Amino acid sequence: MGVGWFIDDTPSESFPIYTRGNVGEVFPDPVSPLTADHTWHGAGDVGIRDFMFRFTIDPDEVDPENKLMFEIFGGYMYLNLSVARLMGSRSSGMTPEMVDMGFFGSSSTLPPYQPNSKDEDPAVIARVDALMFSWMTTSEFPKVTEHAVKIEQVVKDRPDLSSVEDNDLVQRMRDMMPLFAEIFSTHSEVSAAASVTMGAITGLALGLGKPGLDLRIAGGLGGVASAEPSFAMWDLSRIVRNSSSLTAVFEKGTGSILENIKAARDDEFNTAFEALLNNYGSRGHNEWELRSRTWQTHPELALTMIDRMRLVSEKQDPRLRHNEARRRSSEALEKLRGLVAEDQISAGTLEIAVTSSSVFIPAREAAKTTIVKVVHEVRLAALELGRRLANDGRLKSPEHVFMLQDQDLEAAIAGEMKREAEDREQQYLALFDLAPPFWFSGEIPSDEMWHDQETQFPDRKVVQGMGGSAGIVTGRARVILDPTNPQALEPGDILVAPITDPAWTPLFVPAAAVVVDVGATMSHAVIVSRELGIPCVVSATGATSRIPDGAEIRVNGDTGTVTILP
Repeated sequence: MGVGWFIDDTPSESFPIYTRGNVGEVFPDPVSPLTADHTWHGAGDVGIRDFMFRFTIDPDEVDPENKLMFEIFGGYMYLNLSVARLMGSRSSGMTPEMVDMGFFGSSSTLPPYQPNSKDEDPAVIARVDALMFSWMTTSEFPKVTEHAVKIEQVVKDRPDLSSVEDNDLVQRMRDMMPLFAEIFSTHSEVSAAASVTMGAITGLALGLGKPGLDLRIAGGLGGVASAEPSFAMWDLSRIVRNSSSLTAVFEKGTGSILENIKAARDDEFNTAFEALLNNYGSRGHNEWELRSRTWQTHPELALTMIDRMRLVSEKQDPRLRHNEARRRSSEALEKLRGLVAEDQISAGTLEIAVTSSSVFIPAREAAKTTIVKVVHEVRLAALELGRRLANDGRLKSPEHVFMLQDQDLEAAIAGEMKREAEDREQQYLALFDLAPPFWFSGEIPSDEMWHDQETQFPDRKVVQGMGGSAGIVTGRARVILDPTNPQALEPGDILVAPITDPAWTPLFVPAAAVVVDVGATMSHAVIVSRELGIPCVVSATGATSRIPDGAEIRVNGDTGTVTILP
């Protein structure tokens, strides 16, 4: 098949370079039409424009027919690399190459930056520098907390969706779009701020010839929202580990575990598990995609994670590991302070950067969590509508609701979209066979570039990536391609994954280290690994293909090397 999908965009002429880097973490799979409308093509574009027009770009620079930052090609979400690089080209203290390394990993595979007409505009540079300076001198950013409180109230006020009229379900989905735009604008700002503030610490460490010191300082910041479900799951895993009856249930396998857990009637576990679903039920693999399964809609996914965690001994308690990471962070910070003590400017820069990065790095993860909760509210309303439309034959399947665009919803309620949604579902599933190119410039790559791409990797015993979380560990590699099927992962194994989002986080607890094919210093895998105090290497291109499952490997989170041992 060709790579065309009916919701695809047309590449920008003014800002022509696109990449799967960074955005592939939250959208590893093709984007459904309903997701495109209710997040990226609609509210997401509104939110990113609100931020970027205050930051690096003027409205008159954007091609009228294009979205600003996120567009869909071959059904897959792409990020506009040309626009993202403006943060580096239009500031006094950064470069486009620094942006590449912070957000996309190794820049060696990306095309060189092409200057734009306003890169030297004094007014634009002054605006960018002023906002960056405000980030560097920030000690608090309450907007993220305000958004979290707002969405918690929305969740609390959620009506019984089964009793809501069809058109009111549609309206509830639409009511979430302005909230998504508002929160996504804030998320965009704290993501940029986290990169800038952490980049200042990295620059100091590298300038002194101490790579890896910055990674240790960033460890154990606390308040990283995507790590919190792991703590809750850990407590549940301890209940299982200390209960012979629950252990017996899990030992039977996870095939019918939900029914078996209910039959066990363990009040302590059931109460704690219900709290997990209430607090973190919006989490799941590919959780920004409305069509994806979450822990609330499919609780067995969370039980599968707990099953891996119950095998881990007490010494791998994520809270203990976090505390150890904080201790190492304090030691590394004192070391760097000593190295810059004689340089007043460097010493001052270090202090404000440490304060601001401790605000913005957790804020970035917190904003992501809030966004996911907004998406989940849309998901639950859509699922209820889909269930009804399928029950009386207006759709063939409840999941076909995600093949509708927002403009199709009233037609679907009227019974006019059944065949169209079915045809779209077949086309959508075929998109999973594509291998979207990591980047392209100007024109969408030809069909053959999306099919049967077998990257030839050198037959070497070292996979070079980027150090994300410091430390050196040797252990057995366990290549996991799907977080919903992690049964092969044993305590002490090294998790080797193609990409990670927060749904993978509980698997970090039994793992001794994490290696990821893609990613950069601000990737989810890096932030959570630092929080849990385990080594992490990202941008290890081809790691899941080059590292044999079960091989003994050594992971160096400082240098970014992964060595396959004899």
